[in-house]
Amino acid sequence: MNMIMVKRLFLYTSVIAVLSLAGCVNETYDMRMLSKQAHLSPTLALSAVNGDVSFSDMVKTSDTVIFDQNKLVILVFKKDSVVDLKLSDFAKATIQKTATIDPSTYDLNLGDVLDHISGAIRFYNPSIKFNYTNSFADPVKINLNVTAKGKSSSIILALAPFTLAKPNLPTQQEITSSFVIDKSNSNLPDLISIPPSSIDYSGTATITSTVKDNGAENYALGSNRLLGSLEIDIPMDLSLNNLQFKDTVNNFIKSDNGDNPLDPADFQLLRIKVAAKNGFPLGAALKMSLYDSVSKTIKSTVEATGLLNPAPVDANGKANGVTETSTTIEFNNVFFSNVNKADKIIFTITLNTTGTVPQEVKIYSDYRISFNAALVVKPEINFN
Repeated sequence: MNMIMVKRLFLYTSVIAVLSLAGCVNETYDMRMLSKQAHLSPTLALSAVNGDVSFSDMVKTSDTVIFDQNKLVILVFKKDSVVDLKLSDFAKATIQKTATIDPSTYDLNLGDVLDHISGAIRFYNPSIKFNYTNSFADPVKINLNVTAKGKSSSIILALAPFTLAKPNLPTQQEITSSFVIDKSNSNLPDLISIPPSSIDYSGTATITSTVKDNGAENYALGSNRLLGSLEIDIPMDLSLNNLQFKDTVNNFIKSDNGDNPLDPADFQLLRIKVAAKNGFPLGAALKMSLYDSVSKTIKSTVEATGLLNPAPVDANGKANGVTETSTTIEFNNVFFSNVNKADKIIFTITLNTTGTVPQEVKIYSDYRISFNAALVVKPEINFN
């Protein structure tokens, strides 16, 4: 018995085994005529998977992802020791003393992700909190320069200088407070929406001294130190307009050496039927392309343009219902005939928020999606 015959028998046996467990055959075959027919091509419908998950089931809270008291999802990035200044760091002067906030870069570790995305994303209410502890008795003004660098552009924060709270000496030796940077005083929504792979920052701190009648500077009390850190909060209050994530992987379907008992050539058709009830205000489309990296050509493509349609939202951007979607993803004989001609597969996922023109929506941790998928297979079984 040759290897091809073993493959066909394996496929035939697998089909019978699957049918006995979960499937149904749409055609009827007389097994007594099998030796004369020498070919089977049944259509099989198999129940594949069912699910019901929430955002909190898929993404757990961490240092980077939190859920607020209203269950709004927020991304958090922190950078300690942005500012650490002592009196000796300030240039000597009678009235005003200036110190430099050393230039530095905060890498958000998103470079690999940004290399694979295109389209538009807009965050509406990000904020940066400058948390500080100040023990200088005189007013300290901060001039903070921030620039975000994206894949192909950069944006400055355009923040005006701001003055820190100071301790009430002698009863209060230091004060801990914060200054919030948001859309009311800067270009922060534009900066975050690039989106950035890294953020460069630098600046100055200026002390305006209080001079007594005798000319002595008022630094007798307190440790004279300024410590500052940054916390970037990005609530999932956003809109997506054809935001695409594209990734290329090795062709895991390809039969390289001919010993795969389930060769792609053994199938006329493979169809996945997906029914979903989507409680997220996000719609999704999927595209899968067979790609030959030698000739740099796409050999065949399968698309599910309406894999998920977004849920409706209320006036505040919160989902207030579900949208039902039924989609068929079909892999036909043209696709299978090209499987072994491609060494790569390109996956493209496209996301849009609710609305013909994608509108502002909010993502909450209790959003849910329920779905079920069925598999329809039409194999080619030859016994010659």
